[in-house]
Amino acid sequence: MLMLEGWLPIIVLFILSACLIVVMARYTRHHIVFSLSALLGLVCLGTILYSIFMVGGWDGMAIGFYSIATFLGLAIGTAISPFVKKKKGVGG
Repeated sequence: MLMLEGWLPIIVLFILSACLIVVMARYTRHHIVFSLSALLGLVCLGTILYSIFMVGGWDGMAIGFYSIATFLGLAIGTAISPFVKKKKGVGG
C-alpha cells in the first residue's frame, strides 16, 4: 500500500507528463515534441510565478508544487525523447 496520500497526485502528475512526452516522441517528429515541450514549460513557469505573486499562501504553494512536478516531468520526458525509436509505417 502506498503511504504517500498527500504526495500521490504530485508524483502521478510528474510521471504522467514525462510518459506523455515520451509517447508523443514515438509518434511525431522531434521538432514538434521540442516545440510543445517549450510551450508547456513556459506555461508551467508562468503558473509558478502566478502562484507565488497572485495567489500566495498555502493555496499558492499547492499550485506551485503541481506546476513544478509538471515542469520536471516535461524536462525529463524531453530529455529522454531523442532516445525513443520511431514507430515504422505510421506516416513515412
